[in-house]
Amino acid sequence: MKKTLLILLFPILISSSALACNFKISNFGDNKEQVKLSGQENKPQNVLMPDQFGGESLLIPIEDICKDDKSLWGTLVVHLYIDNKLSQIQLYRPLKNDSKLMDFAMKKYGKFNLPEGLPKSKWRGSYQWEIGNDYIQYISTNIHDGHAEVIEITSKLYADVMADYNSKVGEWLDSRK
Repeated sequence: MKKTLLILLFPILISSSALACNFKISNFGDNKEQVKLSGQENKPQNVLMPDQFGGESLLIPIEDICKDDKSLWGTLVVHLYIDNKLSQIQLYRPLKNDSKLMDFAMKKYGKFNLPEGLPKSKWRGSYQWEIGNDYIQYISTNIHDGHAEVIEITSKLYADVMADYNSKVGEWLDSRK
């Protein structure tokens, strides 16, 4: 009986660590004024950074959202608002010598194959999922002083808005060459 119960509960126990951190603290389409973090009344406000492309990024340390799950501490949660509507959520983990966002993504969204014989900490590339109404992309890339991992979640409802935004960013980057 105990063995059967353990077999039934094992998948729930394994997946609970990936689901323990709910960084999606508002819904796509919500405005930035709707973001309220419990226990943050006496802390400095999170940083809101407008950009020249019509977006505003709300920067939130994951420690403020997932207080009990220390595995992702050091990750920045970025809510991108375009026309004052949440259009994309990004988890950004720079300069950490680990692959914790990859582990998190594989547990939460699904596994993907890595090249045989290559340690996952050395893998660079991206993987995409389409789950429900969301497009999710995991990225592992080199940056100036090391390595960064990124998870981007974009609602299908805001994919066109994000494409326009990314086009503006791309044009600006091309003009800087």
